[in-house]
Amino acid sequence: MRYTINLSTRTYIDHKLINRVAGFLTVLLLVAFCWNVVSVSSGMGEESRLKSEIKTMQSSIELKPVGVSESQVALQKEDVRFYNEIIMRKTADWVGKLEMLENVTPEGISLSSFAPAKKDEEWKLDGYAKSFKTLQQYLEKLESSKSFTNVLLISHKNMESDTKIKVVQFTISCMVTN
Repeated sequence: MRYTINLSTRTYIDHKLINRVAGFLTVLLLVAFCWNVVSVSSGMGEESRLKSEIKTMQSSIELKPVGVSESQVALQKEDVRFYNEIIMRKTADWVGKLEMLENVTPEGISLSSFAPAKKDEEWKLDGYAKSFKTLQQYLEKLESSKSFTNVLLISHKNMESDTKIKVVQFTISCMVTN
């Protein structure tokens, strides 16, 4: 018996199907590429249009209105800056900051005022302590807290209150972190 079939040379892969799939994927990738090129170019055109629009708006804002003096414009800008500062202070988490301050303030310390300085994180604390030792403990507690850094005793002086009790008046500057 003689075999005439040679199994080692027979083709088992359908090259026509592979070529069709590769062609379809190539066309699909070309369409996606063209779509991306169009999207990027339209985005760049929109960006340049918006930049030119911003420039024209800024130039019109910087122009002084007719009939308005320079001092009135400066006064208006100062008012806007002042109100923007108030808005920024209102966005602060005051309850959380007060709680942090309460947690580190020991008995024997009475704070009379505290306010943020020009920098948002910097605070100025004014108050009274029963003794300098109490004030020293307060400073150590502030420094060891994770919420306060750069604790500085700006001033202190011994005073006598109305009831003849000796107290220490102090001013502290510190940075508040959240």
